[in-house]
Amino acid sequence: MHGKIFSLLLIIAMAVFGLASPVQADTGLPVAVIESNVYDFGAVYEGADVIHEFVIQNKGDADLEITDVKTG
Repeated sequence: MHGKIFSLLLIIAMAVFGLASPVQADTGLPVAVIESNVYDFGAVYEGADVIHEFVIQNKGDADLEITDVKTG
């Protein structure tokens, strides 16, 4: 289960990274900001659960909606 959570968080982070920008938002627009879109787990044994949380912040003035997620 933890592997699935990590995968979902990673996919979301990858999808949002293209929108991430430290620029000031115009009124009424969401601005997705992610500090780091990559995390290196190093060597991981097969079958081991690994977890990393990617924090996505909305620095804009409107709700941020993630409507489509794709892997890179």
